[in-house]
Amino acid sequence: MPQPVSSAKHLAGNALRIALMVALFMVMAGIGAYVALNLIIKGADTVIVPDLVGKEVLYGLEILSDLGLNTRVKKTVYHDQVPKHHVIDQDPSPGAAIKRGRDVKIRVSRGPETIVMPNLTGLSLQQGKIHLTENGLCTGVLSAMTSLRNAAGHVIAQNPRPGAVVSRNTCADLLISRGPPSPAFPMVDLSGFSLETAIRRLERLQLTLGRIRTVHAVGVPLETIVDQMPMAGHQVILGASVDLAVNRSGTDRHTGDPQSVSQVELFRFSLENGFLKKRVRIKMNQARMSLSLFDDFLSPGQEVWLLVPKNANPTILVYVDGRLVETRMMDDRFPRPLWWLDK
Repeated sequence: MPQPVSSAKHLAGNALRIALMVALFMVMAGIGAYVALNLIIKGADTVIVPDLVGKEVLYGLEILSDLGLNTRVKKTVYHDQVPKHHVIDQDPSPGAAIKRGRDVKIRVSRGPETIVMPNLTGLSLQQGKIHLTENGLCTGVLSAMTSLRNAAGHVIAQNPRPGAVVSRNTCADLLISRGPPSPAFPMVDLSGFSLETAIRRLERLQLTLGRIRTVHAVGVPLETIVDQMPMAGHQVILGASVDLAVNRSGTDRHTGDPQSVSQVELFRFSLENGFLKKRVRIKMNQARMSLSLFDDFLSPGQEVWLLVPKNANPTILVYVDGRLVETRMMDDRFPRPLWWLDK
C-alpha cells in the first residue's frame, strides 16, 4: 500500500511545478508585452530634429510642421555668409530626439551687412523714403531746386549714387525738385529805402543781392537807395541779381588811409546745391599784388559775404575745389576785406 501513496505525491509535485512554470511564463509574457507597447507608444511621440541650418525659413517651417514640431524665431541678425531669410543656427541641434509639440528655436539671417543703393531718381519723396526703409537705409539731408524736367516733390539726384555698395543704415541725401521756376514778375522800386531794408526786401522776393556802389546825390537822404539795376518795373525771375546804389556823403571818399575807406561793395558767393562740403578760395588780384580773402570749406547752399572797398579795378577770383568758377571785375577802388560773414 505504501507505494501507491508515493506515486500520487510525485504526480502532485509535477503538476505544481508545471503550474508555476505556466504562471511564470504568463508573467514574463505580460511584462514583454508591456515593454513592447510602451516602446511603441514612445516611438510614436518622439521625432528626430532635422537639420535646418542654411535652409530657407519657409522650407524649415514646412518640415517642422510635418513632424508636429513648433517653429520659434528667436532672433534675426545680419550675416555675411548666410543669405537673407535663411537659418543661421537652431536649438535643439540636428539629430536630437524630442517629443512632438516641442519648440525648435532658429536664428534667421537678414542678409549681408552691405547693400546696393537703390535708384530713387524720378520717385516722389514719399516713395523714396519707403524704398530706403524697406532696404534698411534712412533718409539724410534734403535739398531742393527748381527743375524743368522733374515734377515738384520728386527726386532729382541722390548721394550715394544708385548702384553703390553701402552699409546698412546708411542715410541717402536727396535733391528734390521744386518744379518749374516761377514766371517773371515786375521788379519793385527800392529807392528811398535803407540798404538793410532793401536787402531784406530782396530776400523776401527771393532775389539775389548783386553789387553795391556808393554815389553822392544832392537833395536825397543819405544812406538810402538812389538807383538800382534792374530798374523798377522791369521783368525779373526768382534768383535774379539786383545791383544797388547807396547815397553817401561826398566827403567820405577814400583818402589813402585804410581806416577811412567808405566806397565799398558787397561781394556775395553761394556754393551750389549738392551733398558734400567743398573748399572755397576767394582771391583778389590787382597789378602785381594777390591777396587771399577767404579759404575754408562750405556746405552746399552756404554763402560767403565779403564787404570790400574799391580801388584800381581789381579782379576777384573764386575757386571751388581748385577749379575757377567765377571771375569778377571790381570798379573804382582797391578792395580790401573788412569782414566776412558766413551765413
